[in-house]
Amino acid sequence: MKFPQSHSGSSGGSPCDCLPRPESPPVAAPTLTTFVLRYRDAWFGMEKRVAFEAEDVAAALAMMEREPIGDWAELTQDGALICRRGHEPGDAPDYWVVD
Repeated sequence: MKFPQSHSGSSGGSPCDCLPRPESPPVAAPTLTTFVLRYRDAWFGMEKRVAFEAEDVAAALAMMEREPIGDWAELTQDGALICRRGHEPGDAPDYWVVD
């Protein structure tokens, strides 16, 4: 079994890396906005409302990507309509219309 050895006899001159570092200024947390997604569920066909927080509209749209949105959807912030989901018949991709 090895025992720790003291290195007190080492030549000085190099700064010790174990000294406390000055504290860096705190990083401000991003301001989050509450959004409400109202949509028709693709699986059950009933209306759903989901409230969530995001940094901005782009982040909110990215978060909604996994929701099973059916025929229609709308995104609101403080009761104001931000955008709604549109689609073309067939296999065309859905799109968001900003109001």
